Amino acid sequence: MTSRIAQALAGAGAEVRCYFGHEHPFNPVFSELPRIRRWHRRGITLASRTADKGGILRLAAGVIAGACRISAFLRTCLWADPVVMVGGKGFLGNPKEYGLYRMLGRRVIHVFVGTASRPRYLSGYAKDVVANGRVHERKLRKLAQRARRQARRVQAISRQASLVVENPLGGHFQEKPFVNWFKLGIPLDLEALLAEPRVSDRTPPRVPGKVRILHCPSRPEIKGSARIEAVMKELLAEGLPIDFRKLTGVPHGQVLHEIAECDLVIDQLYSDFPLAGFAAEASAFGKPAVVGGYGWDLLAGSLGAEEMPPTVTCHPDDLANAVRALVTSEAARRVAGEKARDFLGRRWSQTAFSERFARLVSGDLPEDWLVAPETVRYTCGLGLESDEARRLIRALAERFGPGALGVDHLPALRDHLMAFARDDSKTS
Repeated sequence: MTSRIAQALAGAGAEVRCYFGHEHPFNPVFSELPRIRRWHRRGITLASRTADKGGILRLAAGVIAGACRISAFLRTCLWADPVVMVGGKGFLGNPKEYGLYRMLGRRVIHVFVGTASRPRYLSGYAKDVVANGRVHERKLRKLAQRARRQARRVQAISRQASLVVENPLGGHFQEKPFVNWFKLGIPLDLEALLAEPRVSDRTPPRVPGKVRILHCPSRPEIKGSARIEAVMKELLAEGLPIDFRKLTGVPHGQVLHEIAECDLVIDQLYSDFPLAGFAAEASAFGKPAVVGGYGWDLLAGSLGAEEMPPTVTCHPDDLANAVRALVTSEAARRVAGEKARDFLGRRWSQTAFSERFARLVSGDLPEDWLVAPETVRYTCGLGLESDEARRLIRALAERFGPGALGVDHLPALRDHLMAFARDDSKTS
């Protein structure tokens, strides 16, 4: 996400300096792009590689990384305006850092990307707390501690930053109005994506007369893959001509080739983001993407009709109907794919994104871009069945009190979460 934002802003003429706190294969090089440079790439690469060796070398890696952070912080104080932070924290790990930037006359924009701000108890990574029909006490205590720390950090950022960008379905901990993520979108360079090299020698030939469906989960347990596969078996038993391919842990070049060769994709089943990475890539190729989730009506209510990403969104219980409609109609697949590709090129292009982002920098915000935290009502998070979310909320509230949910500053939301936890008939 950081690299996409950086490239969009640089493409619009801004001088951009990027800092990545960890080195991993997805970090871009930027060596051939004008107006954009990455700070301390060599130092962070050395620190990451040294840390992987463990032992005393991990301490040395911490010293190197710390020196890089301090240097980047000082350079930011001297050079950057605005300061754009993406993720969960700044260079020093304390949101008061943002206050210093503002004292220096800098505008600070913090962009949350889901995991950093979405309540821990509404994340699929917490489902093991209520696994196998019981509450695991030790894991519940740890979850409560993490949720409390997360709420404090998000609220401190909300107070200290000039502006926060957030998903309306994940703004539970925010204390002041925030910019709706989907008013900005995610900048995507369609031409660059379609030109990326592909790995084609691992893809089996198409089966004549069959509709190829692709599912590429990075974390199958979070993406709802088991239930997706079960639905595919049900549709096959109905006699639908489906060729289902599930891939995980394969090179990105193969994923792109598989997308190009398929008829439609299933992104995930329990999402709060209708056009995330895999779905966006499929849309770039003009392939319809099915995305399940419980909060689509809530999200659509915060957007204009032309602003809602036109993926094939559905309630998790309606996955079979959504897929069946696409499998049985080539025209429906074509229309859905074309709408999604047009949306990316028109609404989420780098140029369109940078023009909207410029309004964040100038402070010239349309009133309907802002979301009041008091209006947040989503209860199911990401990667969780509604019953799992209900049991997590209930377990925390019963063991530690409603305050453990971290939303006492929003009494109506707290009461809504508690009502959801008590009522087994609700699913959002």
